[in-house]
Amino acid sequence: MIHLDVDGPYFGTGFSARLAAATDPAAVPDTYGEGPAVQACEAALAQALGKERAVLFATGTLANLLALDRLCGPRARRVLLHPESHVWNDTGDSLATVAGLTGTAAVAVGAGFAADAVHKAASQAKAGKVAQALGAVCIETPVRRMRNALFPEALLAEVRAAARAVGAGLHLDGARLPIAAAAQGKSMAAYAADYDTVYLSLWKMFGLPFGTVLAGPANLLDGIEHDRRRLGGALPQFWPLASVVSAELGSLEPNWRASFVWLAALRRALAANGQPVQADVGEMPANAFWLIPRRSAADYKTACRRAGIALGDVEGDRVLVRVNPSVLNADSDDVAARLTATDLPA
Repeated sequence: MIHLDVDGPYFGTGFSARLAAATDPAAVPDTYGEGPAVQACEAALAQALGKERAVLFATGTLANLLALDRLCGPRARRVLLHPESHVWNDTGDSLATVAGLTGTAAVAVGAGFAADAVHKAASQAKAGKVAQALGAVCIETPVRRMRNALFPEALLAEVRAAARAVGAGLHLDGARLPIAAAAQGKSMAAYAADYDTVYLSLWKMFGLPFGTVLAGPANLLDGIEHDRRRLGGALPQFWPLASVVSAELGSLEPNWRASFVWLAALRRALAANGQPVQADVGEMPANAFWLIPRRSAADYKTACRRAGIALGDVEGDRVLVRVNPSVLNADSDDVAARLTATDLPA
């Protein structure tokens, strides 16, 4: 099956074999993250993300939460987010219920928001009789709920400048950071350079059963392992995660860059084959696009699956195509030919 329906090899794909191949029999297991294998993995991740320090977490929910809590400090407890962001929608109001943070949804401009939203949130925070301030701006890109549309780069530069102007910290919810970086032709470190902290989902981008990483300044993350444990996010041993990530980290960025080259070739071949009806998911190139078949989109998706190609969500008359590194095992011209041949009335 050729998977054009996901961003990565989800659900722990082949994890046991990958772990066996990556494990050093002489390695010493860690104790709640304290051990050489974990330290080496965190150091490699910090370098890849361009930050001073990186810390492994079991879940992205906790990594994002603690990053925002640290950025906000004691008297700037408001966080600005996109209304379709993961933290705003999918973490059970953890900002308020767990960290005592107040989330504020910006007015969306597609997959982004404008610098005015930052200035407005900062002004509103200061308008009350109790001293308060906007502590952090959280940027998610790509936006999962918007089919991986990217935060428009022009808006993003203005938002970052506005956050600095009002003294708010910047956190990058980079669950799918390799996608955003590859789309811009940048390394992950270069893409994350303008943010104080960055989170990367390891289970999404490496196809592991669990695991994320949070990276940022060493002084900001000092002692965060205690907060991780305090909130129930500590694992007795992180070495299985660390071993596989350390072994495969070097291929992550090259594979995503190659996936975008493959994606461009697929779209050209589809157009050349007489199936030119394609639509982008946002203003900027992403790893996903809409394909509008001549037949019912739902029927087309079913027919493609019978032909060995899994497609993504159906919305009206269109079906989503998502490219991920697993496509590098397939020929883009062949996939385009099969997608085109399937697009015939039943």
